Amino acid sequence: MIKIGLTGIIGSGKSTVSKIFETLQIPVYYSDLRASELINSNQHIVNSLKNKYGETIYTNGTLNKPLLASIIFNNNDERKFVNSVVHPIVINDFKFWSGNQKANIVAIESALIYETSLKNILNYIIEVKSPHELLLKRIIKRDNISRAEALKKINSQKALYTNEKPDFVIVNDEKQSLILQTQILLTKLGHNEAW
Repeated sequence: MIKIGLTGIIGSGKSTVSKIFETLQIPVYYSDLRASELINSNQHIVNSLKNKYGETIYTNGTLNKPLLASIIFNNNDERKFVNSVVHPIVINDFKFWSGNQKANIVAIESALIYETSLKNILNYIIEVKSPHELLLKRIIKRDNISRAEALKKINSQKALYTNEKPDFVIVNDEKQSLILQTQILLTKLGHNEAW
């Protein structure tokens, strides 16, 4: 089984590419979505966060996201701690999930592939890239925030991608066809379902 990592900076369009993968019969594991489920249901995560931040980090069995966000915002050590608790559980969950798929190619969508040991269990990493101004435009529209706030979001992630070399790049510039780029790439990897 080939395991592909789909990554990209905020606003790059990795979710759009993930949907194309699914349309082409490739199962996709959405790490952010799954992490937000596991953060409420996995006992190890719940206990670790409660031990570190107190019982109020959960309200009626659900993570108090605004409280956690205020703790880790601009505090790299706290963010690293939370990631060290959550990431290994998500990676193991992905391994279990992929082991139960019948497809010959599976993908995981995650902004944190380069930041975690996830990259060590993937065969290929595909990075979705977009021009800077397009990133800004998308984030401003999606999150209804100012240009300065959007810029801050981009810059907070940019460092993760600067020194990394993905195996493949999909360009999401609203000019080149994402579907065609994805099909060509998957054909190179031996996925030639009829489309």
